[in-house]
Amino acid sequence: MKGGKGEKGIEGEERFWYGGSGILQQPENPIGRWPIDTDDLFDPHRPRKAPIIFLTFVVLLILASLQGWLIQTDFGKVDVSNVIYKNYNGIPIRAKLLRPVSANPAKPAPGVVYIHGYQNNRETGDAYSIELARRGFVVLNIDAIGRGNSGEPNNPRDPNFDPSYGGTTSLKYLRSLSFVKADSVGILGHSLGAEMAYRVALNDPTVSALVITGFAYTSEASPNLPKNMLMIMGKWDEFRKRMTGTRDLEKEWMNTEQTRRVFPVANPKLGETYGDFAQGTARRVFIPRITHVQESHNSASIAETVEWMKNALHPNEKNWVKKSRQIWMIKEGTTLVAMLACLAAILPLGLMLLRADFFAPLRGSPSGSYACSLPAYFKYVSLNGILLCLYLPLILVLFGVHRYLVPIDGLFPMMMVNGIVWWFLWVNLIGFIFLQRWYKRRAREMNLFDLGVSYAKNRVVLGGGKIFKTLLLGGILFAFAYLSEYTLEKIWIVDFRFVWPFASDLTSYRWGLFFLYLPFLLVCFLLTGPFLHGQLRRPAQDTWLKTFLTWSLWSILALVGPLVLLLAVQYVPLFTTGFIPFEGPGGLFVVFMISLFHTLALLAITSVLSTFFFLVTGKIYLGALVNALLVAWMFASSQVIAPISV
Repeated sequence: MKGGKGEKGIEGEERFWYGGSGILQQPENPIGRWPIDTDDLFDPHRPRKAPIIFLTFVVLLILASLQGWLIQTDFGKVDVSNVIYKNYNGIPIRAKLLRPVSANPAKPAPGVVYIHGYQNNRETGDAYSIELARRGFVVLNIDAIGRGNSGEPNNPRDPNFDPSYGGTTSLKYLRSLSFVKADSVGILGHSLGAEMAYRVALNDPTVSALVITGFAYTSEASPNLPKNMLMIMGKWDEFRKRMTGTRDLEKEWMNTEQTRRVFPVANPKLGETYGDFAQGTARRVFIPRITHVQESHNSASIAETVEWMKNALHPNEKNWVKKSRQIWMIKEGTTLVAMLACLAAILPLGLMLLRADFFAPLRGSPSGSYACSLPAYFKYVSLNGILLCLYLPLILVLFGVHRYLVPIDGLFPMMMVNGIVWWFLWVNLIGFIFLQRWYKRRAREMNLFDLGVSYAKNRVVLGGGKIFKTLLLGGILFAFAYLSEYTLEKIWIVDFRFVWPFASDLTSYRWGLFFLYLPFLLVCFLLTGPFLHGQLRRPAQDTWLKTFLTWSLWSILALVGPLVLLLAVQYVPLFTTGFIPFEGPGGLFVVFMISLFHTLALLAITSVLSTFFFLVTGKIYLGALVNALLVAWMFASSQVIAPISV
């Protein structure tokens, strides 16, 4: 290089030098048709696009969060606030209170409590809550105990254990508000939350209306209790057989013993209302063609619900909006955009920080001559796919150990997270054995430096300074993401979510869970890195950007593709015949198959982040650290602390 100044690397290898431009560069990098323009990203004389891209994503993040706030407040017609109160056993309950501005002590409005499902938090109920509030209802949308920012549940064997997970106390709290009509209160919920709502209404005749979605009334119900009950369950609800004993809900449910006990007429029909709202005997069953998860985000079901609550609780007609005019989906979309904008902003922010002299030693790019051919790629992905599809068997082993050998929820209280992390860890550990065998056969084409795991060729050498700076840089990037969400949630009471909860602020207890699961996730992502960016490394494209995009897609396909096929095995028979192949003991497999959709999203997101940081550092460590921090945050903030209801 003209004006170049050599710099000896570890073990005397000349890995980096400074060219005439004064920027850190690397020697040849012949990966397929690899264009050596990674160094251009750090060239101080080239136009700097990263700050503009970063600011664009930040502005998008802020605007999307603001739009979410405007939607949930119906552009100023509904006041939205956080409230915290104590359950009867002393456990704190956090809820989102949505109050129409027209509701006041002089003109109180009817009230409704919403209880979300097992693996969710209060924002899962936003779709129903927003639509009810903008039609004149005061809505208390709670974090059930053990979820969100409510307190941790006590032992189910404890005499003070609350089987309603805060539902009973929340109803009492709602009635105590001066702007709520205490004698005109209803309750609704989804899945396990619907069961809680059902139990509360069944034992409290002062509850004037009940809507249960994703749950079925039992033989305990009568024509008079619970009062004014609407049941909504999807035709393809994965739990319908367990909850109803039927395989074809549309054909069988209205002829069951439960229905004969509840409906005051012979031969009741789906979609028809029976009984009298004034007497509290109104009954209706609505079965849309949706799955369990869709029940909490379905316009037809929400339209049924607001109409039902209107007939039972009589809100002010001046506030009424046609039931088909719904805006909740805009809010759901804005929180998705906000989350993606925040995560995307990490990429240019990371690049800007790597341009700083302090982090310069971390700069690098992929090296070596190895490129995975297409047949070899699908061969390795297929083998890894077999491991990924051990999802349910590995989870079953864990729960067998938990139930019959050593209970683990005392130390690791998030059982859903336990199952997913256990699976991901074993897949990576077994996969690492195959990776080692592959590496030994490829020793002439790729060394540890090229694999991205070492700063030396033939042995793992990291260097304390580089590791410290990697930890610091990863921490800064994570802090940006967390503080962005935290600040916007404090201002506008919106978090990162789309159908499933993804990330929100952490309580002190959940910070403890963050650090508890972080080491296991870090090991998982450290083991995933060499597989994605070493063994599966595809030929580079003619530009850095194209290489980043294509490598990201290949990585996503490798991790997500086999699991999509697994989901197809579950859902194609469900949609075509009504049969559920993977149900498991007590519905255990159904719970984790539903959760797999959320896991797929995390795998796709982390694949992109991992690819980017591998391209700009040539190592797996920064990407693995950032991914572990983000996923630990998402798990700790959004996952349930409670026994699995199977």
